[in-house]
Amino acid sequence: MDPQRKRYYWIGAILLTLWLAVLLTATLVWNRFDADRVIIRQIWSPETGWSLGNDQPWRFLYEFGTIPAFALTFISLLAWYRSLQSPKWIRFRRYFLLYSLTSIVGAGLIVNALLKEYTGRPRPREVVEFGGNWEYRAALELGIPGQGQSFPCGHCTMGFIFASGVMFWNYSPPLAIGSLVLGLGYGTLMSTARLVQGAHYVSDAFWSLGVMGATFICFYFFVLQPPLSDSVLVRKISNRTKWRLRIGIAACLILITVLYSTRRPFFKEHQRIVSLSLEALHIELVTNVPAENWDVEFTNVDHLIMDLQVNGFAFPASKHDLDVDTELSSKGIMQILVNSKTFGYFPELHEGVTLRVPMRFQHRLSLTPLPP
Repeated sequence: MDPQRKRYYWIGAILLTLWLAVLLTATLVWNRFDADRVIIRQIWSPETGWSLGNDQPWRFLYEFGTIPAFALTFISLLAWYRSLQSPKWIRFRRYFLLYSLTSIVGAGLIVNALLKEYTGRPRPREVVEFGGNWEYRAALELGIPGQGQSFPCGHCTMGFIFASGVMFWNYSPPLAIGSLVLGLGYGTLMSTARLVQGAHYVSDAFWSLGVMGATFICFYFFVLQPPLSDSVLVRKISNRTKWRLRIGIAACLILITVLYSTRRPFFKEHQRIVSLSLEALHIELVTNVPAENWDVEFTNVDHLIMDLQVNGFAFPASKHDLDVDTELSSKGIMQILVNSKTFGYFPELHEGVTLRVPMRFQHRLSLTPLPP
């Protein structure tokens, strides 16, 4: 084996071992002090819930914060293909590929396609203590696949990915340091946004950084070893190879598009005000929104006021609507039909309803599931 390559393997093995040791040790200590829930308790309020998450800049980061990383991944793939035939850029080809692979494999496959789907950790807003319906699970505690997608944080990876610019240390230390600071700073901002929205814990964000770092180390030291390509000359590429490269790039771009489309944030609010007849003695809500998603308040109002907040991820052009119909029976039972309707594909959807009801209907309100 080439001595230089062997040296990279040894350095990579040492760094990866230390990196994983720090991640595991820090997580064990973090769990020991129950730090995740301690922090979330400072954010969540029994009265206002996760209202801070709707403020700026957190809402903007949630909706648009992943776009820069997706765009840079797209550009890096094209730059890698172009650099294969450019004497000026040939030495950077593995750097372009390194960023693309770290983004696609680390963020796209490992975090979003594998860990989030199969670790089964409920989000803070899905936990009983914070207004949800599921049991809390600590970081690295495996749950039921599909019952929660908290671990790790997908949005956070799209911030931390910019720290991969440290690979340019041999060319420009200021650029490498600036990229590291940008990645850690932007990743922290994205993490904060997801915390205040009740979507993730600190440990989820920490492991997002951990997975991206481990992915970067593996590709840098074991696979690509970019500095070793600095002196490589441009070679003529056959037409067959060009087509294979184009097909490969197209497949990667399709994967990026699918990942972006399925993890596109969706947010919608509906308010409905229902007039209540003086003859109404009882209210029966017939709805397809689960009972645990209703927050009922009896207060001094004349009408029934319903606020529905929907958030999650959806394909572009997907929509959500809310139909509300009423009917008063001869026995004084006012039936209110509440039908939450989706149009399009939603990989993840959460609905929360705040219902304000006149005091005279206290103990005179029931909820019935809407038949399929």
